[in-house]
This record gives sequence, structure tokens and C-alpha cells, in this order.
Amino acid sequence: MERMPCQQSVESKSANNLSTLKGALEQLEITALAPELVAAYKRKKLEQITHSLRPDSAREITEEEFSSWERAELRRMCKNDRLGDRPRIRFWDRLHKQSLLGLPGDVPVIRFWDTLCGPRYYTCLRWVRVPLEEVRDVPEFVKTKAREIANLLPDATFTVEQLRSEKKIYDPFLIVSYADESYYVEVWEEPEFERNYI
Repeated sequence: MERMPCQQSVESKSANNLSTLKGALEQLEITALAPELVAAYKRKKLEQITHSLRPDSAREITEEEFSSWERAELRRMCKNDRLGDRPRIRFWDRLHKQSLLGLPGDVPVIRFWDTLCGPRYYTCLRWVRVPLEEVRDVPEFVKTKAREIANLLPDATFTVEQLRSEKKIYDPFLIVSYADESYYVEVWEEPEFERNYI
């Protein structure tokens, strides 16, 4: 004869399920985005944007071809933000509260280009992570999803991962974290990802 679980054991199983982010997402019927698909898309998007930022006639400069300009630009971009014991103030930092290289995220991809008409230049792209509350123009459906999760797990944190150049922001993903768990749970302004991966 099959034994029915008592009400107390059912409640404790539900409470244990809610103690994990995965359990909370399951209860809310939110499907996390597959991390391997997100990683593949991020690599592809990085390459697409890099090539869209350079003119068709540009040729990538290899490290063996670097002149003193490329080496100086790399040093300037990669130096720490202190000059002696004083903070270093850069034009970019004065215009933006946090510089592209000062934000947490993936390693920046810096590539140098040579054009037929003469000037050399670089592209610098990076996937960065910014707290949700610091991101502007977040769609209401994303805020609603974050509120639903926060109602179940008040200590959950929300981060937006976005691809950034020095002048523009591309492709936001919403990441929710709780304890040792983190999941990509939403994407917006990325029709290619939505079409191919969801």
C-alpha cells in the first residue's frame, strides 16, 4: 500500500526547492538560457561587431607589425588607473563614470587596423557586467521577471552583461545570482540570439 506524504514533508520539500535559485526558477517556470549557447553567441557577436566597426579596406595589424603607436596605445589602455600615488584622470573617465576597462567582465578584445588611406586605429570591445539598477532603458518585461525572482529570493542579485565598445553598448543579457548559482534568464535587443538559440 502506497503511503501519502504528510503535509509537513511536502512543505519542507517545497521550502528546500526554494532555497536554491534553480528551484525558484522552476517554480516561476523560467527557463535559464543554456550557458554554452550564450558563450558561442558572445564569441560570434564579438567578431561581428569588431568587423562592423572597421572599414572594408582595413587590414588587421599583427603583433609582429606593431609600431610604437600600437604599443603605446596598449600600454595606455592596460595601465593601472594610478599615476604614482594620484588617480589617473583620462578624458574617457571624465565623460563616463566607469571606463570600459574598469568594469568587471571578460577580457577586452583590442585589435589594430591599417587602412589604405593611411591612418591606423584600433577597436576595443568587451563583455562587461553592470548591476541591473545602473542600466538605462531596461524593458518592462525584464524588470518584471527580476521582480518575480526577487519576491521569491530577496537576496538574489541581478546583473546585465552587455557587449561594449568605447562608444556604444550592444546585446544585453540578464543574469540572476543567488548563493553559488548564476543563470542567464533573459535577453533583449538581440533578435539573432532569440531567433537562433531560443
